[in-house]
Amino acid sequence: MSLITLPQYNQSLTTGPLTVELDSRRMVAKLNKAIKIKQTVMPQVFQKFKDLTPVANQKGKRLGGNAKNNTTIDNNYVIHADYQYAQVLDQGRGYRDGQMRGSDQAPRGMSEPSKEYAKQLIKAYVNTFGKSNVQL
Repeated sequence: MSLITLPQYNQSLTTGPLTVELDSRRMVAKLNKAIKIKQTVMPQVFQKFKDLTPVANQKGKRLGGNAKNNTTIDNNYVIHADYQYAQVLDQGRGYRDGQMRGSDQAPRGMSEPSKEYAKQLIKAYVNTFGKSNVQL
C-alpha cells in the first residue's frame, strides 16, 4: 500500500505527461492513528515519569513530594517538571547530607527511562496497525 498512486502505465505510449496524485485518505488515516497513539501513550509515559521522580526522604521517612506534585502534562501531551531542581533530578543527582550526590531513587533521571518506555509502547502500538481486531 502506497500513499502515492500513479496512473496505469500504457506501454504503447513512449512520451506524454505524467500525473502523480497523493492519496490523502490514506495519509489522513495514518496521521489519525499517530495522533491516537500519542493520546494513548503519553498519559502512560507521564505516569512512568512521575513514578520515577524522586521524593525527599530521610531514614526511610518520606519528607517531600514537591517534585511529583509539580510534574504535570498539558493538553498537547507535553510533560512539565515545574520546580527549580528538575534538571538536577533528571541528571540522576540529588542533594543528600547537604551535598550533591548521585540519586539512589532515580540514578538515570526520569527522561531517559521514560523515553525508552515510550519507544516500547509506540512499537507495540505500531505493530498492531495491521491487525483489525485491535483498537487504539
